[in-house]
Amino acid sequence: MKALPLLLLLSLGPVLAQAAPLTQVTLADGRVVQLNDDFSWEYLLVKPASVASTAVGVQAQSAPRTVAAPVLTEQALANPALLSEAARDGVQVRLDRLETGDTYRLRFMVHNTGSRNVVGVRGHVSLFDRQGVQLSRQEARFWVAENRLPETYLRKGEDRPSLEVEMAKPAGQEERPLVRVEIEEVVFR
Repeated sequence: MKALPLLLLLSLGPVLAQAAPLTQVTLADGRVVQLNDDFSWEYLLVKPASVASTAVGVQAQSAPRTVAAPVLTEQALANPALLSEAARDGVQVRLDRLETGDTYRLRFMVHNTGSRNVVGVRGHVSLFDRQGVQLSRQEARFWVAENRLPETYLRKGEDRPSLEVEMAKPAGQEERPLVRVEIEEVVFR
């Protein structure tokens, strides 16, 4: 029975190891960054979704609630290039091409600045309208290599095109969206 608490602790390890925000700092040029407890940092580009009640007064407790879509910060709207690039664990992903049609077809470039071979890069791609309102968000696999096939690994200093990501075009969306790239996980070999 002593193995059960140990097993539970080991299974919660990855959840507990996530970076937690420590503080926010405003740089001299006005950009705001968040410092995390794992010694990483990131630009604050998206305001969290707010929860708004549809009723007023006492009835608000039982009234249905609506969740507003996340919106971009002023610094993200002023500098959209910050959105289209992400870095984590020595891997950079940046938007290379956005083709429009019935759907959006996105191609990214993946660059390894670290010293280890990369076999997987997973994250999210979000589309925003020009006013900064999130239109959609989708999981994306930017890089997938085959174990035991070293020619598929992303090696130190390499810059390769990612897998293509296809996203549905939101109804009524005619203008080119702003694209946000987020890296959630990098897998090394």
